[in-house]
Amino acid sequence: METNREIDSAQKASIVFDALKAGKLKIRQEDEVWARELMALPRRITGLLDVSKLSPRTLAIVRAAALALSGLDLNSEESVVEKALSTLDAQCILFHHYEELFSALVGANSSAVASTEEIKSRVLDRIRLADHAVFDDFNAAVGELKLFYEQNAAAMFRAGKSLGGVKVVLGGQRKFGGSTLSATRIGGLYCDTQLIPDPVFPFLKGDLQLNALHLHLAIVLFHILPLRPLVDARLSVPPVLVFPSFEEDLERKDAITQAGMESMFLKVVAPACNASVASLEDLFDYATKHERAFLAAITNEKLFIPPGGTAETVGTADESLDIYLRDLKGLRDSKMLSRMEKMPRGALVLNAILERLRPQYHLAENADELDAQPMLSLPVHWYYFERCARAETRELVRQQVLSRDAFDILRALQDDSLTWLANVPIGGLVELRERMEHAELREQLKKFTTQLTATGPAELEAVLREVRHGLNVLIQRQKKAIKDVEDRYAPKYSSTAAGIAIGALAGASMFFMPTLAVAAGVTAPIATALGGVGGGSLAIAKDAVGQLVEKRRVRKSMLGMLATARNASK
Repeated sequence: METNREIDSAQKASIVFDALKAGKLKIRQEDEVWARELMALPRRITGLLDVSKLSPRTLAIVRAAALALSGLDLNSEESVVEKALSTLDAQCILFHHYEELFSALVGANSSAVASTEEIKSRVLDRIRLADHAVFDDFNAAVGELKLFYEQNAAAMFRAGKSLGGVKVVLGGQRKFGGSTLSATRIGGLYCDTQLIPDPVFPFLKGDLQLNALHLHLAIVLFHILPLRPLVDARLSVPPVLVFPSFEEDLERKDAITQAGMESMFLKVVAPACNASVASLEDLFDYATKHERAFLAAITNEKLFIPPGGTAETVGTADESLDIYLRDLKGLRDSKMLSRMEKMPRGALVLNAILERLRPQYHLAENADELDAQPMLSLPVHWYYFERCARAETRELVRQQVLSRDAFDILRALQDDSLTWLANVPIGGLVELRERMEHAELREQLKKFTTQLTATGPAELEAVLREVRHGLNVLIQRQKKAIKDVEDRYAPKYSSTAAGIAIGALAGASMFFMPTLAVAAGVTAPIATALGGVGGGSLAIAKDAVGQLVEKRRVRKSMLGMLATARNASK
């Protein structure tokens, strides 16, 4: 496709093609000639219809028909928008549907399941029993979720765009797993809002070509559901917001997406080939006919990182391909895997690279549409993101959303040496967000890196060093705050000890008011025990309670939770 009009024509042809195929567009007998011409069009390797084969008359008819169909879809969308829920309601109900779907698949609530291994055991047992009630529950939960999406999907996407502040959008991979959950928990300590492409939506809308689809869905739900307390808190600045990204539909039906993906693929991969490559067809042709030269170029450019690999440890393209195929066994649909194994190795390596690049395209598109900073969870995803950004001369940082300094700090927080940050419990994260303490941490960390970045962008390793130092200093301050509380109350113990015997009898009738106990943050057993002491004993007890309350307050602050999180990792 050489012009925007050609791409636009291909998109309009796809709209009419799909409408005819689905029976949504009825034609007269005299229209059958142009309809047959349209339906006979070949597709390019990206799925884009090759409209260069259409006659001018048919192209004009197709464009007019597409505009009419788009008008009908717009009216339909307006009626759906009227039924859409508010953003906070929609998010809460979405996670309720997630839980219902998980329970239907696994037979237990997500909070009662400890691991993915337990999920596998439970799901396989339920499928093995072939209990019709299981499938009925699952189908009912899916039906309710599909109806929810029909009424709220577009509104949730628009809600993500309307949010301001330090806003990032996650992506660069096709599933929401344990690493993504950890990255999201860490991001919650720093970002105002993290936009998450709905990981369940593709299971209902696309053909993922996965083996044991129900099991994969249950595992994805298991990893997204821990974020539910952040949603149920209904904060005015939502820490997370899940939105549907429509990736599968766009790849199949949207000509702009298909052309944009092809363009990015060529910019990243073609320069490695010692040949004139103008299309994906040319690229696959080269990878097949000049296989050894292609594989050598891929090895040299480190373009194929296999599952579990890094740019620093990657071997040859052949070695990476063997790892890739082993990883797919049990994961991909058996028929699809069988077809892949019969492909030429060069073509298969190219296909694997494109699988790495596809999520990067959608991440960039989502970032543009939602006015958000792209954010990834693993070094290998950052590696491909940077390769794509360089190839397309695209900036890594969206300065209108996030400063370069803030971006570097956020990336540093994802380093393996700081994984303990994910130990902050979700419930604690909710409390911190209610008090807006994440914004205070953001400012504190900025102070530690300001000198480093004063003369320009710094190396990530240098920023990481300063961030680690900053966190150590902040945690040390928390320890000092605890010590200050202890020192402040220590003199009171000695000054009241002399009056213990005198006041004991008089204090026997005193009691600790329940309301005061609650206000002070003291549990009932402590309050009850205080009812039986008097005089100096009561003074010491009150001091002990005061110290307990102040310590608890310090420990429940951002710095206190960070200190606890780091201790938990030791």
